[in-house]
Amino acid sequence: MAEPRLSAEAFAAAVERIAEHRARPVVVKLGGSAMEDPAATEACLRSVATLNKLGVQLVLVHGGGKPIDRAMAEAGLTPKKVAGRRYTDDATLAIVTRVLWQINAKLLIRLSSLGVLPGAVGGPIFPLHGERLLLTGPELQPIDLGRVGTITEVGAEWLESFRISSTTVYVIPSLALDADSGWLNVNADTAASAVAGALKADKAVFLTDTPGVLRDRANPDSLIPSLTEREARDLITAGVIDGGMVPKVEACFEALEAGANTALILDGREKFSLLDVFLHDTFKGTAIRHD
Repeated sequence: MAEPRLSAEAFAAAVERIAEHRARPVVVKLGGSAMEDPAATEACLRSVATLNKLGVQLVLVHGGGKPIDRAMAEAGLTPKKVAGRRYTDDATLAIVTRVLWQINAKLLIRLSSLGVLPGAVGGPIFPLHGERLLLTGPELQPIDLGRVGTITEVGAEWLESFRISSTTVYVIPSLALDADSGWLNVNADTAASAVAGALKADKAVFLTDTPGVLRDRANPDSLIPSLTEREARDLITAGVIDGGMVPKVEACFEALEAGANTALILDGREKFSLLDVFLHDTFKGTAIRHD
């Protein structure tokens, strides 16, 4: 089957649009159902490679929820949820770290095969530092989540490496190191938000398994393309944004509060949805911006 013909004029316009984003960091969170579809993951990595070759600085942050669940099942471990979060004991943490580094290695290898200089983050300058996440119950009692963490700092050494390695695409798993250099299991959205804030990213892109924010969850045509943070919070209060969409939107709030310019929710199942953002004024997804 012949490839669709691209006119020289359209090609020139596309390159010019993408070039406008040079030296404006972009953080992409890859996870959830988007990683379960090999074709969607491949399209995401090809998009990253294309943008990188045209001078866009990117960081890829990934989780590994479903592969971790499968690995736990194979080990005879049952995932335990406390206050809606995965409880992480030592046995679970060992599986989490193993699976995340396996995913990380595969992503690095594939990016390299696409002509990208991938940035490994293992070793002494691992970028994410954190502490145990402490939640408080309804009667102010502490809730123990085990080795679940929250980000306290994105390391200065790694930030400097990013600034001087403009052609490198760093790939970061959703882990953090505590004060004793032990691993903590971190929510991937939270990790991506922290990185986007530390880099003052132009865009924090969350690839998910939904088209974006819908006014009517039963109607994909009710997609809201753009919201201010205040408008998004009002929609949460009104119940328009509910269920699993709430934490996705709250991750956008975290990225904006940390210092990102714009946060985007895109459907990671749609091939090349990431690249589409850089090629057109309108795209399929929801952008959340500062008020």
